[in-house]
Amino acid sequence: MLGGNGQFVADHAAGAHQVVFVRSTQAHARITGIDTAAADRMPGVLGIFTAADLGLADTAIPALTTPDPDFTAATSLTVAEQRLAILASERTHYVGQPIAVVVADNRYLAEDAAENVAVSYEPLPPVIDAEEALGSTAPVLFDHLPDNEAARLEYEFGDPAAIFDVAAHVVQDTYRMERHGAVPLECRGVLAEFDAGLGRVEVQTSTQVPHMVRDAICAVTGWSRQEVAVAVPDVGGGFGTKANVYAEEIVMAVLARHIRRRVIWIEDRQEHLMASAQGRDQTHRARLAVDGDGRILAWDVDFVVDIGAGSLWVAGIVANTAVHLMGPYRIPAVHVRGRAALTNKTIVAQYRGAGRPEATFSLERSLDAAAAALGISGAEIRRRNLLGAADMPYPRPIPYRDGVPIAYDGGDYVACLDAVLLALPESEAAACARENPDHLIGYGLASYLEATGRGPHETARARLLPDGQFEITAGAASAGQGHETVFAQVAADALGMPLARVRYVASDTDRLPEGVGTFASRSAILAGSAVHQACGELIALAAQRAARLMGTEHADYVDGRFLAGGQALGWDELAGAMRIGGADEGGAALDVTTVYRVQTVTWTMGVHAVILGVHRRTGIVRVLRYAVAHEGGREINPRIVEGQIVGGVAQGIGGALFEAWRYSPSGEPTSTTFAAYHLPLTTDVPDVIVRHLHVDTPVNPIGVRGAGESGTIAVYAAVAGAVDDAVGGGHRVTTTPIQTGDLCRSLARVAS
Repeated sequence: MLGGNGQFVADHAAGAHQVVFVRSTQAHARITGIDTAAADRMPGVLGIFTAADLGLADTAIPALTTPDPDFTAATSLTVAEQRLAILASERTHYVGQPIAVVVADNRYLAEDAAENVAVSYEPLPPVIDAEEALGSTAPVLFDHLPDNEAARLEYEFGDPAAIFDVAAHVVQDTYRMERHGAVPLECRGVLAEFDAGLGRVEVQTSTQVPHMVRDAICAVTGWSRQEVAVAVPDVGGGFGTKANVYAEEIVMAVLARHIRRRVIWIEDRQEHLMASAQGRDQTHRARLAVDGDGRILAWDVDFVVDIGAGSLWVAGIVANTAVHLMGPYRIPAVHVRGRAALTNKTIVAQYRGAGRPEATFSLERSLDAAAAALGISGAEIRRRNLLGAADMPYPRPIPYRDGVPIAYDGGDYVACLDAVLLALPESEAAACARENPDHLIGYGLASYLEATGRGPHETARARLLPDGQFEITAGAASAGQGHETVFAQVAADALGMPLARVRYVASDTDRLPEGVGTFASRSAILAGSAVHQACGELIALAAQRAARLMGTEHADYVDGRFLAGGQALGWDELAGAMRIGGADEGGAALDVTTVYRVQTVTWTMGVHAVILGVHRRTGIVRVLRYAVAHEGGREINPRIVEGQIVGGVAQGIGGALFEAWRYSPSGEPTSTTFAAYHLPLTTDVPDVIVRHLHVDTPVNPIGVRGAGESGTIAVYAAVAGAVDDAVGGGHRVTTTPIQTGDLCRSLARVAS
């Protein structure tokens, strides 16, 4: 039930001065002047500030993660130092890059003033194509770098080159996934003010990673952690776009301290479509060798990631892609090369899946091509290659990103294929054809593999309140995933208390000084386990207190009460004892903060099935049926798990059929409104059948596996396969979003 009680950043605007950013209109240019005189004279303008005014010249946001040395060695990973300016002062690197910040009494005055800030440019040649950017003749975009390569890795095992020479069948193609991203309901926003009494800046920001935001502010400014507090109000969706530290967050903190005013910036939708971190944008050149029965012999991929003007997550995106290219199959020989390119497009972050959908697309499309060459079905070639129960655990000869050797800890991947075929059999296509005579009907399948619960750690806090209730906090900030419900359930189970007695409060750097964040299907595993651990430690601490109050050395905890020598104390009595006049007046609070660590990731897997129609005359694709079967652990809240998967399918359909951020040859973004950047409607997403196959995992104490990205990863490949099946005539989808014009031409060719 929607109660309308959410409080987002914009709901805290009362009493704040409004901020608007002056943004670059040039993809690549030298800044020759910034004239603020006319804007300064406008009524209601408090000030206009550049990088020099705020002490941010020649300053960049530091990288968010450091690659593990063992993974780096195993994959020959190299990562270039990125120095994208927080506020551009000398050179711009993408349209939408912030240059200056305007503060005014209200948003209207701030917008008017921003339009009157005159920035002079000397245009430079833009670099828009990633593969051209990596060429020897491309203009180098950053003076401190020798070229535009932001990262590179390579790994190999088996002897793929020799196998390709003798394999019965080799299929090869180039697969492309165009640039798109999250587009959450709530755009970004930051509220900041300087508390003179405490001597610190207090920031509220719509983010998935508040502790990373705080740490970045401190790194850039040199402030101590005591001088910055970052809190997260309700967040209207993130999906990775908000699992990033942005220039605007740094600027707003510095600005608040500089002018000693309460200031707020709320991103409008055009800004979001132009300047918020984007995703995907990969090209894969792939070869797959199979024997005469369709069993995989060797797999070779060379991929390029376009990270635009920069990405704080570049190592993660490249590594995610490379690792997940091994897929949920028996693949004895693999050779993978990956590079990331700097271009004059908007910056990139880890959008839902972050390399996994791209890797899955090239592998699954290659399997479809091999099945076609052999004359067998997509289901059959997957059945012959998927790992079964007898294969588990299945080691791979490289480490994961955490440096721990990879070993898939699944149950039976073939069982997921059987489950999805039972939930949505291909025979249903005949019924869909009768119901939609103006459409050609196709059936598609795709499998995926995902590493979830990435460490190294997460934090949680549990405390007994004076009224006998419990307050729980975790370091993973909610972006709409239902943490208030899920973590309260985990705590209630661990405490053996009714759910009504547990209150979850959002993470902030005051309440919980350390934390990592919400991304990479990690919250339930890491933060949930941290909550479980904190509650266990709270029980142990309370047992000591209860024993002392009862005059014994030890108390047992049974059914929510502490028992010793025929005596019993409950949490209400413990809370009462600590109040004024109580037996433990002045005693230390029953308050625990803990760190939960994992050795490595937990693996999940699933299979998607789709039936769709391609309109015979227009080529428009309509998804008619959809099913997902996935391996998961304990479902803390089944409805939330199902919601995550269904929402992920919706985003995948959007990327497969509609969404693409495109740029003109000069680097001008051409998808800055919803008229040009198309999102799926409710009518584009059918009811999704979800089958959860429980597989125990001892990796964490609550037995969960991640599911936050499971719904998205395989959609692109499944939809592409179904479109090929519908159109026939050898039609091959190799790029998403699937272009209606291409389908119309194929339909005409097949008809002739």
